[in-house]
Amino acid sequence: MAPQFSRFEKRDLDFLAGVVGESNVTTEESELLINATDALPGEWIKPDVVVWPQSTEQVSKIINYANSRSIPVTPRGAGSSLSGNVVPVHHGIVLSFRRMKKIKVFDKDLQVRVGPGVVYDELNAKLQPFNLFFPPDPGSSSVCTIGGMVANNASGLGAVKYGVTRDYVIGLEVVLPNGKVVLTGSRAAKSSTGYDLVGLFVGSEGTLGAITEITLKLRTLPSARKTATTYFNSVSAATDAVSEIMRTGLNPAAIEFLDRQTIAAINRAKNIGLLEREAMLLIEFHGTEESVMRELKLALDICRQHGASDFHEANDDDERKELWAGRKGAYPSLVQSSPNSIIGDVVVPISKITEMLQQTYKIADRNNVKLACFGHCGDGNVHPNILADRADKDLWERAVKTNEEIVAYAIKLGGVASGEHGIGIEKKQFMELEHGDSLALMKEIKRMIDPKNIMNPGKFFDL
Repeated sequence: MAPQFSRFEKRDLDFLAGVVGESNVTTEESELLINATDALPGEWIKPDVVVWPQSTEQVSKIINYANSRSIPVTPRGAGSSLSGNVVPVHHGIVLSFRRMKKIKVFDKDLQVRVGPGVVYDELNAKLQPFNLFFPPDPGSSSVCTIGGMVANNASGLGAVKYGVTRDYVIGLEVVLPNGKVVLTGSRAAKSSTGYDLVGLFVGSEGTLGAITEITLKLRTLPSARKTATTYFNSVSAATDAVSEIMRTGLNPAAIEFLDRQTIAAINRAKNIGLLEREAMLLIEFHGTEESVMRELKLALDICRQHGASDFHEANDDDERKELWAGRKGAYPSLVQSSPNSIIGDVVVPISKITEMLQQTYKIADRNNVKLACFGHCGDGNVHPNILADRADKDLWERAVKTNEEIVAYAIKLGGVASGEHGIGIEKKQFMELEHGDSLALMKEIKRMIDPKNIMNPGKFFDL
């Protein structure tokens, strides 16, 4: 049954302007269009209004009012999500947190408290003088907000060593759908009291409430970093090397896989001179000068045993940054040659990475679509990018079928439909396949907390 929402009226606009001020609310067409999209290809559904709150009190008033009027609310950060996580499905209010950017550092406790609109790279720049950092390092680090990362449980290049966003969130301030403000977690290093409400809201994509403040634990910056590239004559050789590296007990800060198609796209866009071989690994270790040199040598020895060649260690920090800028630019580089890529995000057990990629390429060949793969293979996270164009109906249908088959195979191997991009609209069709009977419990939690279904409706599942 389709949810019953109220039509947005002038009185609603007047109320919002009264709460946040006229300069923080708009119905201008350009802003509605900007806030109707993320990176997921598809039809646009414009919100009725975009609102920029600047305090928890304002958020509480807005959501309480929206609940009383049955108006849907879509919380939004930078809009850099890839699965339709922040796009409106039923018009209504987009609640943009870009102007809630306070930062308070508790350096002696290795913690920071931030507003949801703080940008990831800007936060780490603020933390650097304290010799601290927030590690996950998503590809969109220059634009993505901490609130969006928490709502999506984002991860990225550093996840293999440092973990994902959820591992660093120790406290949240959340506005529930009835407008009530709740505090979850604490600033203590650990707790064994009660349900894990912090964990419930992390990764909930705004479907249970709006996150207005986040307390993160931090890590100290490593004293040394060592980065290297190496190349393989087959994808399987590269992924087999990764599996062995991880089984030996080495602890890379990042170990990234790129296939020939991805390497070529980066070279076209970035002109950084990567060798266009069948597969490449970009490996980095963090620690002391002694430890990073020792661990990198051991990792490259394993790569050599799997047929790797053309080893290159970054000469200085500038070259290291250039290599990582190229890797972070993988998806934008591919978009330049394919306007509507479907960006996969499957995760499988480490022992299954080679099988997963072998099957991924077979599925693409069978459906006659082009494919480019890269990913954080040290934790089993692979991004198959299916290169397509929605304007070509037949090609698009084959691309969608390819994606469905790839995700289904990952789940069959004991994996998941998404490791960091979230569910949003695109992946909700896989929720039952992955979660089975436990999906019913998720729906019950949603109904209990948000009985009118106003918070980011249309995401995760349909009620």
